[in-house]
Order: sequence, then structure tokens, then C-alpha cells
Amino acid sequence: MKKEFKILISCILLLISCFSFGQDIHFSQYYNSPLNLNPGLIGAFKGEFRLVANQRTQWSSVTTPYSTYAISVDAKRIFNTPFGTGLSVYQDKAGDGEFSTLQIALGGTYTILLKDTAQSISLGVQPAFTQRSINYNKLQFDNQYNGNNYDANLSNGENFSNDGGTYFNLHGGVAWNYEIDTRKEVGASVAMHNIIRPQQSFFNEDIPLHQRYTLNANGLFKISEKIDGLPNIVWQKQHNFQELIVGGQGKYHLNNGNYKALYAGVWYRNSDAMYFNVGMDYADFHFGVSYDLNLSSLQVASNKRGGFEFSLIYILQRYKPDMRRYKSCENYI
Repeated sequence: MKKEFKILISCILLLISCFSFGQDIHFSQYYNSPLNLNPGLIGAFKGEFRLVANQRTQWSSVTTPYSTYAISVDAKRIFNTPFGTGLSVYQDKAGDGEFSTLQIALGGTYTILLKDTAQSISLGVQPAFTQRSINYNKLQFDNQYNGNNYDANLSNGENFSNDGGTYFNLHGGVAWNYEIDTRKEVGASVAMHNIIRPQQSFFNEDIPLHQRYTLNANGLFKISEKIDGLPNIVWQKQHNFQELIVGGQGKYHLNNGNYKALYAGVWYRNSDAMYFNVGMDYADFHFGVSYDLNLSSLQVASNKRGGFEFSLIYILQRYKPDMRRYKSCENYI
């Protein structure tokens, strides 16, 4: 039974790898990965420059861990214009075959301030370059079984003509934000990724990367003098796959020097996982960590253990000097 169980788990993980081949990189802390969520969120922050780093590890309790890394930098109101710009880099490595995805995206936004200036609409576009590869030497084949055990020195009997490929992509999105009052905001965004449906096959086959549609809504509401509520919901669809995440965080204001606020939240990803997050604002930094509890059919192998995810955000504030104009008094001339 133990051998059959291992075979079953291997088959499940193989299917997961196949599905991930046709899906985009995403994070549980999507709210801390804005340039991946929606190109319209480039420059959507209070400050002048923003640096974001994300790291996710999952399935370490089942197989070779799947690891995802991301780093992005964006800026708003370039040269005092309504334009913003951002650069993001993503690296994902999955499974025993080290299936790797490297994506580099350079995007821009145009922000329109509405009449009361408390509301804004940002239109974003994000061209991207993606490189994918797989290491066949890391995989095991039935031809390498010598009758007793696996022998890496035996030929796998396969002839792979290609171990990678590259393609150009294009994403777009719109984001709306309304700052109603101090500690009271609402926002919404819609995005379409993979607009041109690039071909992603290694073997010149007709396998386009399906478009991904994303809808997101969020809010910030003052609950008490020290506590805010931050509800958030996102729905994504890519071909036959859908994802719905609902949840939120509580924010506790410390107002104690550089230690500014603490966060704690609970989230549910439909038919897949429940996860928890904590975070802290320190000076101009925001730190976040979350952990997924697997609730899908794979929990038989994972024992409900999903993975950790970390995020770091740094926002550079530039304070312009208060320009005062003086006029000489005639009595002293």
C-alpha cells in the first residue's frame, strides 16, 4: 500500500505541474504584490518610490519545494506628470524537474484625478518578456529502472528536442481609488493578463497561454481610535480555472516611534486553502508573513501543510521644503 500511495501522490504532483505550466505566477499576499495583481496599480501608493519583494515556498512537506521570488520597483508622477512607471522581475521554480519561469515586465500608468481630487482612476499597461525552461536530467523515467532500483546512469530512452522557450506578453488594467476621509478609503480594479495569448510550448505546438481576468475590491475603515479594518476580495479566472479569495486584516496603530502599526488577518481561497497573515509597519517599511493551510484533495499527502510566504515593502518619501516668500519692508530701506 505504501508504494501505491507514493505513486498516487506522484501522479497528483505531476498534474499540478502541468496545470502550473498554463497558469500565471500569483501570491497569497496578492495585496502585497500590486504590480502582479494589476498593472493599473503601478504608482498606487503614498510616497514617491516603492520597492516590493515577495517570496513563497510551498509543498515542502510533500516533494521538492515550489519556490517563487519577485521584486519590483515603481514610481509615481514622473517629472510632476500624471505618468507612473514600474519594473518587476519574477522567478518561479517548480518540482523535481526544476521547471523554471523568469518574467521581466516594464509597465506604466496614467492617473486621472477626478473633480474632488479625492478620487483617482489609473490606466496601466505592462509589456513583459518570459523565459521558461526545464531540467530533464532531474527527472526519472521507467527506462532507468534496472529491475531492482533506479539507476541514474541508465539512458532515459527519451529524445527531447527543446528544454525551454521564450515569449513576449502584454497585460493591462484599470484601478480606481476613493479617499473618503482620514483612515477611510475604498478601491476597486480590473485587469486582463496575457492579452495577446502568446504561444508557450517548447515544441512549436499550438498551446497559447490563456488570458487571465482579475477583479479586486478593497477598503480601509476606522473601527476605533487604534484599530482599522482592511477587507479585501479578489476573483481570478484563467481558462477553466477560477480562484476566489475573501478575507481581511485588522490594523492596530502603535504610534510608538518607528514602530507604527501591527497587522493580523484571516483569508479563505475557495476549495484550496485557508491562510493567516501577520505584519508590521516599521518606519518606511512594511513586513508581512503568511502561512497556508491546505484544504484541497492534496491534504491527504500534505497533512494540510501548505507553505510560508514573506513580503517586504519600502516606500521612499521625499519631503519638499516649505517655500516661503519674503517681501522687504520699506521702513528699513
